[in-house]
Amino acid sequence: MRRHQRILGSRPGAGSAGRPSLGRRQFIGGAGAAALAAALAGCTGGGQMSRESGGSSASLQWWDQFRPLTKMLQDDLFAPYMKAHPGVTIERRQMDVPDLGQALQVGRRSNQMPDVHSLAGLGTSAAALVSESWFQPIGKLADFKGSPVGEFLHDGMHRFDGEIYSFPMFSGRWHEAVPWYNTALLKQAGVDPEEEPATWDDLRDVARRLTKGTGDGVYGIVVPSKETEYLQFLVNRLAMTAGAPGGIDWTTGAYAFDAQQYADAVEFLISLQTDKVVHPASPSMGARDARARWAAGQAGVYLWGAWFIGGLRVDEPEAVERGVGTWHIPCPEKSRNFVYSPPQSGTFWVSSQSERAKDAADLMLQMTTKEFQARLAAAMDQPPALAEVVEEAEVHPAYRQCVANFQDDVRIAPAPEVATPGVWQVLAEMRDVHPNLGDIVQSVLTGSTSDVAGELRRYNDAMSAERERAIKVVREEKGVEVDTKAWVFANWDRKADYDQQAYAER
Repeated sequence: MRRHQRILGSRPGAGSAGRPSLGRRQFIGGAGAAALAAALAGCTGGGQMSRESGGSSASLQWWDQFRPLTKMLQDDLFAPYMKAHPGVTIERRQMDVPDLGQALQVGRRSNQMPDVHSLAGLGTSAAALVSESWFQPIGKLADFKGSPVGEFLHDGMHRFDGEIYSFPMFSGRWHEAVPWYNTALLKQAGVDPEEEPATWDDLRDVARRLTKGTGDGVYGIVVPSKETEYLQFLVNRLAMTAGAPGGIDWTTGAYAFDAQQYADAVEFLISLQTDKVVHPASPSMGARDARARWAAGQAGVYLWGAWFIGGLRVDEPEAVERGVGTWHIPCPEKSRNFVYSPPQSGTFWVSSQSERAKDAADLMLQMTTKEFQARLAAAMDQPPALAEVVEEAEVHPAYRQCVANFQDDVRIAPAPEVATPGVWQVLAEMRDVHPNLGDIVQSVLTGSTSDVAGELRRYNDAMSAERERAIKVVREEKGVEVDTKAWVFANWDRKADYDQQAYAER
């Protein structure tokens, strides 16, 4: 997705997210079979395969980061497809996000790419990779346009120059700051989970009660601040609950990271530290580390995505048995503001190096059916594209509540690349800006800086300047007609989804 356009990014990991991705221009040195073997050897996913065949070149290779989806992909997608197509063998490798990004970079350089892969760990937009010929189109190989997810296909995200390259397997209606709570700890501290903390102050109070009422070694909340990507997700969402439109104000097209709501969100995190309710090991934790501490009963609340419970079920099932629940994302005041997510980008892509594109496209098309989407929901990762299937799917009640809360709390935001084809070339040209929002939040939480407003203003100015530079390059060197007006959506209604009709009326 659009790492430079919007802090939300693609969250390239769903169930296995929360690890920093490679910078767009951060390529690892070396190439070839030895480098690829070394990259794969370091993968914590263990190289899980759908069929043991020694990595035959005749097999269809599939790489992703979705650990909670392992059994579902094997049993409900790969096995049935191989049974119906005896000549096809599918081999899957599941890796952690950084490992996957590294392996893909090496595979690209050494012409050893998998046939199908996700974008996790690459740290850049799908549009940029399309422009660099990473993928091949699949729209003429299988009927994605006529599939149940056909209405969710967007230009500049799934379609490029009229060709379909991918499709959204997941829903765009989600966020990464769901308050997940440990039922047993709430009970021990005398906190009624039915009394939902509607405001930031309410959540602070719950965190204080948990810290005080559960004994030594237990804290109200865990905030994994080792990874700046997690912090930028979290602060972006909290700022939206305070009334920010996100990193861009769609009514003007200007970056909005210097808005007061962002400073307020950072100050809220500081207040939790001041209260001494944040797990003291948080600065050294990544997102998965924090989940393990939460599962061990060391923290009562953890703000993370819908995939949280799916990951628990795989790695810490005892925590699910002990009790887990969820609330709406709190806002600063009792009056509620929406959080905004763009349309969901494509999840899986077929490599331009693949010689099995037809099999890959046929296999991916199976993922668009209502039956598969229901099984996807049962894995309790990011909500499926057909989110309505969650209501009847076999899921934990907390996951069903989480997805229902998304319907209340989240609206679909505009995506400039959908409205203006030249935008994706600007996004592809834009370079990483540092310190970014996550870097700034980390610096504030560790005491390296106290100038929150100043740091946010400098970042906002740097983002604006970088976009202007990228626009100039695209216009002058590539002849693309695009300017900052492409980021302006005068008909944006904060209370409504920005849908296909809204683009047509823009």
